[in-house]
Amino acid sequence: MKKFNSYRQTKVNWGKSQANICKLLGRFNITDTRFTFLQSQNKLICEFNYPTEIKEKPVNIGIRIIIPVPESKDTEQAKNQIHRALYYYLKSKFEALEFNLVEFTQEFMPHIVLFDKKGVSRTAYELFEPQYKKNLLTGNQSEIKLIGDGK
Repeated sequence: MKKFNSYRQTKVNWGKSQANICKLLGRFNITDTRFTFLQSQNKLICEFNYPTEIKEKPVNIGIRIIIPVPESKDTEQAKNQIHRALYYYLKSKFEALEFNLVEFTQEFMPHIVLFDKKGVSRTAYELFEPQYKKNLLTGNQSEIKLIGDGK
């Protein structure tokens, strides 16, 4: 796995970064947030529900951000690093929203959680990426299906 240099020397504890993330999300009325650190898979997962309205109907848009954890002999420092990177990643996304550069679904599209008919959830990117790469390799730009028939 690639080594990440950004925030490698951060002194900010990952717990403080999580608190900063929750505070940032709270500014946008996001109260349901979950962090999962999968040490065996070298991943940090941040999930939250974004409350909004679509055609005057209240809805929650589920978001799942999956971040690779940098290689490190010091697990705590790697957690500090990746949480800090996540904080600034989210901060930049929400700043784009505040400036009306994009709308929420446009900015978070790869991270939106979709469910198939069996109730299995994956992000839009996890569904889109293999089909897109296959189309690029074959030169055949066929239809990309984000949600199959669930079979």
